[in-house]
Amino acid sequence: MKIFLYPLIVLTFFSTCIAQTTNKNYICKKKAKELWRELADSGRYHDAINILLDSIQTSKQKNKHGTYWHIGQLYACNNEYAFAIEYIKKSTSFFDKIFDREWRLYYNGTIAFLKKDKRKLKICTDKLWNKHSAYYYINACKLKVLNDNFDKPYRLVYNMTCK
Repeated sequence: MKIFLYPLIVLTFFSTCIAQTTNKNYICKKKAKELWRELADSGRYHDAINILLDSIQTSKQKNKHGTYWHIGQLYACNNEYAFAIEYIKKSTSFFDKIFDREWRLYYNGTIAFLKKDKRKLKICTDKLWNKHSAYYYINACKLKVLNDNFDKPYRLVYNMTCK
């Protein structure tokens, strides 16, 4: 038994060492992701948008939905609500809109805020706030804050805390 155990341990050790090599493409993508957030935090929304759009065009990622959501948020922060809505709509798959009730409410509520549809935003907020999983608690809070501060710009409201 020991004769098999020692070579197995040595083989596992070397496999682990080889597997932990650094992929330069991953580092570049990570830096690009960090850069767009820094630009957005400093108010340079179009620069951040350009980085994200470039990452969509140059990468072979299959799931671009999250990136589209961020682009939509950046347009919303820049008060370009029509573009924001366009990209937010690209961010959600048909499957999520149909089968994920909590995401659908957050998605529709966010679009309602951007379209200045107070009635629809209130409906989505109430439904999500009254029944949400722990996973969607933050989204329920975001919708509640959007609803409570309906007349303020998205950029100011999004970072407010839930009461």
